[in-house]
Amino acid sequence: MMGKQSPIDKTSSSHQPDPDPYLKGQVFSTSEDDIAAAYADRLDGENAYTRKEEKRLRWKLDLRLVPILWLNITLSAMDKVTTSTAALYGMQKDTGLTGNKYSWVGSAFYFGYLVWCLPSGNILQKLPVAKTMCIVQLCWGLVLLGTGWAKNFETLIALRVLLGVLEAPIVPGNFLIVGMWYSRREQPIRTGLMYTGLSVLFTGPIGYAIGNYSSDEKWRYFFWITGGMTIVWALVVGIFLPDNPVSAKFINEREKAIAIDRVRADQTGIENKTIPNGGLTNFSPLIINGLGYSSQRSTLLTMPTGIMQTVASYICNGGVFLCAKYLSKYQLRGAWVMFGCIIGMISAIFLYTLPLTNLHGRLAALYMSYFYLGPYIVALGINTANTAGHTKKVTVNALIFIAYCISNIIAPQFFKASQAPIYPLGMGAILASYALSIITIAAYMLYCFYENKRRNALDSTAGERVHKDTDFKDLTDKENIHFRYVW
Repeated sequence: MMGKQSPIDKTSSSHQPDPDPYLKGQVFSTSEDDIAAAYADRLDGENAYTRKEEKRLRWKLDLRLVPILWLNITLSAMDKVTTSTAALYGMQKDTGLTGNKYSWVGSAFYFGYLVWCLPSGNILQKLPVAKTMCIVQLCWGLVLLGTGWAKNFETLIALRVLLGVLEAPIVPGNFLIVGMWYSRREQPIRTGLMYTGLSVLFTGPIGYAIGNYSSDEKWRYFFWITGGMTIVWALVVGIFLPDNPVSAKFINEREKAIAIDRVRADQTGIENKTIPNGGLTNFSPLIINGLGYSSQRSTLLTMPTGIMQTVASYICNGGVFLCAKYLSKYQLRGAWVMFGCIIGMISAIFLYTLPLTNLHGRLAALYMSYFYLGPYIVALGINTANTAGHTKKVTVNALIFIAYCISNIIAPQFFKASQAPIYPLGMGAILASYALSIITIAAYMLYCFYENKRRNALDSTAGERVHKDTDFKDLTDKENIHFRYVW
């Protein structure tokens, strides 16, 4: 549902005549509950849209939204692990990161993220989503530039906490936008496309190039380059990413109506303005370096980790999409989460048991352990699909990322400096995390199955697409009897 300041509220004003003949003479209600419904309801009867129109619009949305959402995630993934590349070029020595201080630098980011999860959800609820992401990206680019001048542990901790605060709205904001524009069946493939491990395509080449620089403190240039890239991208987001379907300028009024109607059957609303990765991402360059490779070569050898993340995302999310399309009567999203976790768990077993002398085996196992991204993204997609009501969406997203932050604060502490380069305690913790993930997703699938069965027995209109008593209302999935969970 759109907020009170949505552009749709102005269509009945004499100061802003209707710009599209499709809406000529139509008057929309200014009630918050009716804003999106007013668009979608105009497609009844002779105004009904065709499958060809919908397909053309979907391509239009994909070409505009998916690349922007992908780079939002990719640059944030690059920026939050800048310290892992900088560590290869002397950052620890130059800033006094003795003992386990480097682990705390890795955790500091998530302290900021944790503190700001709920406030950022409130901000996304009250302010335009895309504009909010533009501003925070601009600010965190400046923070990265500042990190390039850091000279001690205390400064690094402060800057990393601030970076976590600024990145907190990005992933929840991306998922809110996906939920606004795409149906639940369409979401997995788009989520897989936007959430990849391809940040290594930036960190690897940049890190390798910096290795050729003659400066004694070459690690500082890594922060300055990535900070500048983020600032430029923030401006692109501010110009090209729309806040919601109604305010979008790259589609006409009929396309807005089609975009809104496409998601009405999901009963999730539009908008209303009233796991084991922490240790791996921070320590994988040092693990590779510990196998005997030079610092410069280690930056390139981290690149396959991102490729593996991307492959995992495409396999798992693509599998969910294909199952939803061709095996729609079966619920298989949770099964793909389990599949990805099992692959990651097997990789963790090899990392835990292979001797240090087996360099190629350990390197291959490290790469395969990054398969965690596939099930992680499918799980986030399940959250988006199973949470109805914009108000609840931002709150649940915040709670999920609070859990995400806590795990990422704890995870680096399992990687003790005294256990380098094998880190047996860290690898054991990753193994345990995979096992717990499989158990929890199984329990969640069982709950969703029971709840859908209960609702089918109570809902006399089960199976119908349109429910005007609840369509586009800011009702939660608990309040809406027509809502069904995917699992």
